[in-house]
Amino acid sequence: MSDQYGHVVPLYAVPIHDTIASGDLQKMKALAAQADRQLASQGDVGKALAALKAEIAKLEARR
Repeated sequence: MSDQYGHVVPLYAVPIHDTIASGDLQKMKALAAQADRQLASQGDVGKALAALKAEIAKLEARR
């Protein structure tokens, strides 16, 4: 999603909820398409985050 100045806005809850609240169907569809593209390009962040947290736990256990 881009703001009125063309800056990329991360797809966190606030921009999504603001778009829903706008009632602008075209804007909602555009944001949904952008979110789909963003999710597809990020791969499986959930698995990567789990691996990162597991590694953190291993290193902390050594201390």
